[in-house]
Amino acid sequence: MKRIFLLSTGGTIASAPGQDGRDVSGALPGEALVQALALGEDIRLEVESVLQKPSNAIDATDWVTIARRCEALIAGGLADGIVITHGTDTLEDTAYFLECVLDTARVPVVVTGSQRVPHALGSDAHANLKRAIDAAASAHSIGMGVMIAFNESLYSASFVRKVSSFRLDGFDAPGLGCLGFIDNGEVQILQRPMRQQRLMLRAPLPRVDILPVYAGASAAFLEAVLESGPAGLVIDGVGRGHVPPSWMPALRSAMDQGLATLVCSSTLHGATHQSYQFPGSLHELEEAGAVGVRHLTARKARIRLALLLANGANTPQAIRTAFDWQQDRC
Repeated sequence: MKRIFLLSTGGTIASAPGQDGRDVSGALPGEALVQALALGEDIRLEVESVLQKPSNAIDATDWVTIARRCEALIAGGLADGIVITHGTDTLEDTAYFLECVLDTARVPVVVTGSQRVPHALGSDAHANLKRAIDAAASAHSIGMGVMIAFNESLYSASFVRKVSSFRLDGFDAPGLGCLGFIDNGEVQILQRPMRQQRLMLRAPLPRVDILPVYAGASAAFLEAVLESGPAGLVIDGVGRGHVPPSWMPALRSAMDQGLATLVCSSTLHGATHQSYQFPGSLHELEEAGAVGVRHLTARKARIRLALLLANGANTPQAIRTAFDWQQDRC
């Protein structure tokens, strides 16, 4: 018999009707979520309500709480699989944090949520939860890293994104696709994900800010953020990882003073690359000490940088190495 732990954290999947016609996110405890599920006799489900909040309220302290509980279950040999229910707004953030810090070589960890509340017509809440449990109980999920189960598909925590605010197929990995499917309880893996070196979980996490780039973005915005004292900076650049030329003086000064700085691409998929040489190009940014990040969104790069800084890795070379992709997890 497989012993699966369900860790509930709130979100739409745990919503209850409110008095004014709106729904109250995170109102249902984990035990209430599983009452309508028909599980096989080969699964023993243990339910814990770790948090009960909408995912827009999830922060780094909550990530650590969830991760510590997962670590305890894995290290103690208590679980054959772990399922985490979560609000969809920041589901990808929490899942990637767990991907960075958890050892999933023996115990699958699957995160899920829903686009519709459990009491809504055509809700995906119980279907997604059932498939996540099936995935966590499957031997095919071992060694796949943290996965997201949504709309019968499985995605890598590193590459998944919320792509719709309301549709049931609300998650995807643009340009890469899903890892596999859950079909009538059977897990079918089609591809294995690239992964990154696992990092030590250390708290508290330092503050790392994200700066979005857009046409005509003012350097005053950048300067205000820098003056506020972040420990690290992630630039969500345009194209291959570019910024307005007017940003370069302030960025050079900040990096000269040791500010850890990453550059991502705001495109749906594709890596940063030194394809061009002009003011504000990735070439200029990396010459000044920034690190171009491949295949991660700015939201996820921010998480990994915060973990690296908490572990004392703050040089461009150490950061660059920690963002490398590999086929086999260290």
